[in-house]
Amino acid sequence: MKRIALLLTLSFLFSVANAQNDPVFIFEQFQNGKIHFKNRSVTIVPMNYDAVNDKMYFKRDGNLMELVNLAAVDSVSWGRKVCFICHNGTFMEKVKLQHGNVFIRWRVKSVNIGSRGALGSITQAKVDRVYSAGNKGHNNADVYRLQNTNDYYLLLEGKYQKASTLKQILKLFPDQRTAIEAFVEQKQTDFHKPISVLELLNYCLSIHKQTP
Repeated sequence: MKRIALLLTLSFLFSVANAQNDPVFIFEQFQNGKIHFKNRSVTIVPMNYDAVNDKMYFKRDGNLMELVNLAAVDSVSWGRKVCFICHNGTFMEKVKLQHGNVFIRWRVKSVNIGSRGALGSITQAKVDRVYSAGNKGHNNADVYRLQNTNDYYLLLEGKYQKASTLKQILKLFPDQRTAIEAFVEQKQTDFHKPISVLELLNYCLSIHKQTP
C-alpha cells in the first residue's frame, strides 16, 4: 500500500472547505506534469488536478487554463507516482497496488458539519440560509468539510468495472463473497475513506488471482 499516490497528497479531504464547488487541488502548488497525447506526443507544463470539479488545469504564460479536447489525451502524469488516465471524457487516477491496479474517479463534495459558535466551537444548530447556484461563499457561521464519494473501477477482462460499493464488489467476485464479507466486517471498511476502500480492493484482487 506504500505506492498509493494521492492518499497522502489529498490530506485536504479532512480540512475545512471555504465554498462549494471551489477547486481543491491535489498539489499545494502547480508542478510540472506530462500530457501524453494519443498521437504519442508529449507536452510538459505546470499542472494540477481539481478533485471537486474533475478538471485538469495547466499554466501557460502566467495564465491558468483548463485542459480540454480530452478525446486527444491519453493520460497525465507527474513522475512515476501520480498518473491520471483519460477515459470517456473524465479523469481517473491509476493506483498501483500490490495485487493489481485500481482506477479512481475522484469525487469530493462539501458537507455541512455544523455552525461555528462562540469561541470558534462548532455546533450542530442549522443556519437557515439557502444558497443559490453559483454562490461563491457560505454563511460565515457555517462550517463545511470535504467528503469523499469516489468512484472506483477495476480493469477486468479488458473492461472497466465499477467497484464503489460492497454490492458492486460482490457482483464482480461472486465466488469470493464469504471471504470478502468477512474482510469487510473485520476491517470495518469505510467507503468514504480511500485507503480503506483500496485495502479492500487489493484483498479482492489477491484472492481473485488465487482462484483456479
